[in-house]
Amino acid sequence: MKGKLLSTFVIVALALGMIGLTSTHAAFFNVNGHPGGEYKHDSEMLKKQAEELGIATDGKDAVTLRKEVREAIIKKQAQALGIKIEGKDISTLEKEVHHKWVEHIAKEWKIDTKGKDDKTIMQEVKKAKIKNAAQELGISTDGKDLKELAREVRERQIKNHAQELGITIEGKDLQELAKEVHEKMVYRAAEKLGVETDGKTVKEIFHEIMMNHGEKARELKLFPFKEENIIFFDGHRGGRGN
Repeated sequence: MKGKLLSTFVIVALALGMIGLTSTHAAFFNVNGHPGGEYKHDSEMLKKQAEELGIATDGKDAVTLRKEVREAIIKKQAQALGIKIEGKDISTLEKEVHHKWVEHIAKEWKIDTKGKDDKTIMQEVKKAKIKNAAQELGISTDGKDLKELAREVRERQIKNHAQELGITIEGKDLQELAKEVHEKMVYRAAEKLGVETDGKTVKEIFHEIMMNHGEKARELKLFPFKEENIIFFDGHRGGRGN
């Protein structure tokens, strides 16, 4: 299992590429390496992740394991991004990973970074992503602020995926629909990849897919990944043009 980590990617913020799905079902890890969503509260999943990262779990409580998992992920992200880790504390590495990642995303979206801090850059990236998604979905941007436009994009994306998956839309709120879409995508992916689902939660199945079949899932486009949001442990990163 440990060896497979070198050919597996870490899902980061917006990795599913869908504003709606990421708000309801957060990726396992964000760009800073913190466990995301429900995962950080699940002791069994936490222990499993630690073991997959080569971290001994005996006699350690959840707080200790979360800390060690977080640090291991940050170090792997740093290495994948070409950042030297020797002689640096985890806080310094975390900041460098974040900054390098911001620069990478900005480059993918042709955002000028000169004289701008990371927060400003990411705000511009977010704006570009939302407007690009709106254009692809045929949503008019006239007279709409970013928040309103993001809401429309999110709703359209979720409904489009629901229709593609044969999920009934009528009578369901968006959060409920997003959950159904996510679950159906996970089970569909598991079937195509030959992943056993009996006795496993959706979260456990998704985790197994990402850790053991991540690249294949990306190649088959089983989830709406955005390439620029994927970090590979072997140092390869996706790109918009790939």
